[in-house]
Parts: sequence; structure tokens; C-alpha cells
Amino acid sequence: MNKNQLNKQIWQFFIFTFLFSWLLWLPGILITHNLVQKYDILLKINNVLVWFAGVGPSFVALYLLYRNDGITGIKKVLGRIFKLDLGYWIYPIIFLIPITLIGAHLLNIVLFKASLPQSGLLKEPWWIPVLFIVFFIFQFGEEIGWRGFALDRLQNRMNALFSSILLGSLWALWHLPMFFMNGFGHHDYHLPFGQFLLTLILLSIIITWLQNNTKSSLFAAFVIHAYINLCGEVLPLIEKNTERQGDYTVWLITNILLFSIVVLILSIWGYKKLVRQNRAI
Repeated sequence: MNKNQLNKQIWQFFIFTFLFSWLLWLPGILITHNLVQKYDILLKINNVLVWFAGVGPSFVALYLLYRNDGITGIKKVLGRIFKLDLGYWIYPIIFLIPITLIGAHLLNIVLFKASLPQSGLLKEPWWIPVLFIVFFIFQFGEEIGWRGFALDRLQNRMNALFSSILLGSLWALWHLPMFFMNGFGHHDYHLPFGQFLLTLILLSIIITWLQNNTKSSLFAAFVIHAYINLCGEVLPLIEKNTERQGDYTVWLITNILLFSIVVLILSIWGYKKLVRQNRAI
């Protein structure tokens, strides 16, 4: 694939993904701000559109893969999801996100005399593995696009660190309509977009590091993204102290810990490929 073709595919992916998802989320924004009549049929249609918009990244990626490489291209990317020969050291690292979040809550308890949030799932922990599987399946809607399609092409144009920062920024920007729509925590609890942006950039770097050290396996990306969603349900980053506001201290501590992890990764693995030269990938 030459440089012009590569650039074209990158721009097509991001433009089509944003148009697809944002247009489908638009009715929800209009309904939230009372700019259209809230007819029952419109509300039902919007519930479907909101879900379908969320699969935009992978839907667009699969379309572009089929158009450019046929069924072979799609099979190649799907085969990377369950590529499990990751190396012995990767499997413990996969638990990095829940460990980091638990650490953030413990620091919040020690430093600020806070208490551990009592979510329903902590009272019924047998549902946690089930929910993890559900969130893993949900990643078919996003990660085939973000990491299965876009990341590879970005890294063919620039170094791993800058690719991750750019992808993380666009990943966060893609969520922007959720900050203006009822039913999403981004809107309902007035999440600070800057903090959200920083989180996704840091997570993007960590996911790239894992992917580049596992022969481009998408399994780690699926697991990490599923943990992100799961942890928000089990040990929320936001302490809901009023109906529509929250305490973001745990989230801030989490970002500090994630930043520290990223600095450690960059110091050991380097920023160009996020892979140590003496480690076979």
C-alpha cells in the first residue's frame, strides 16, 4: 500500500466514522434539549439509533476492509481478536486497569478519608464475570475500527507514541455527542471533557504498547476496553454526591497513576515503537 492509499484510508475511516455516529446521535441531542417533539415513536427510534451509532468505528472499518481487500481483509482482522499467543508476561498486565482503579480508590481512602463506593455489583459479585463477557462482546463495535484498522495505518505513517496520542484524542472526540445527550454519564454527571480526553489518551498508549508486543493481537485491546467499562460499574471513577454532580477525586488519582505507568512504559520500551529492541514480538 503506497503513501497516498494509506492516507486516503486513514482519512476515510475517521470522516466516515464521525459522520456515521454523530448523525445517528443527533436526534438524541435534539430530544435532550427539547428541540423536537418527544413522540413515543421518535423515542423508540432514537433508542435504536443510539445503539447503532456506537458500532460506527467497526462498521466503517469492516466496510473499508471489504472494499479494499475483500473477505480476506475482514478475516485477517477478525482472526487477530483471538490471537492468544501473547507471551507469559502479557497476561498479568491485562489486569493493569482494575489494579490501577483499585489502587486509586485505596489512595483516596488513605489520603482523603473517603469510603469505597458500594455499587450493586460488589454486593452480587457473581455477576461481574458475566458483565465482563458482555462488555468484551461490545468491543466488536469499536475496537475492530480503532485498533484493528486505524492504529495499524497510523503507525505506518508516524511513531507509536504520536499514533496513540492522535488516536486517543479522536477516540475521545468521537464520544463528544454523549456529553450533550440524556442517558449517558458524560452528560448526566457533567463529566469534564479535558479529564476524559487525558484518560483516553493514556489508555490509548497502554493499548498500543500491549498490541505492539503481542504480534498485533487485538485480544488485549478488547480486554482492556472491556475492563474500562466494567470498572465503571463495579468501582466507579465518580462518587455521585448529588443527583447530577460527582466527586472526581478518584478519577484524578487514576489519571495520575495511568500517567506514571505510561512514563514507565516509555522509559523502558521507547516511544518510536513501544517495543524493546531485544524483545521479540
